[in-house]
Amino acid sequence: MVRALELVDAGNPRLACHLIEHAVLAAPASDEVHRARERVYAARASGETSFMARNLLSHAARSSAASRRDLVSPPGP
Repeated sequence: MVRALELVDAGNPRLACHLIEHAVLAAPASDEVHRARERVYAARASGETSFMARNLLSHAARSSAASRRDLVSPPGP
């Protein structure tokens, strides 16, 4: 998680997205991980020119804002 945030700060949100997904899969109930995921995906979305890409990445950020991996799927146990 820390490395993903470092990568975002260094201007590499694409790799940060890959790393933060591993963190959220390892600790799906962690608010700290979800806050980091929200930041990573919001940063990546802000740099996209494609409306579809921006929407997908923003959805991931909003999902983590709700402490979920995906807003469409039912909440896990």
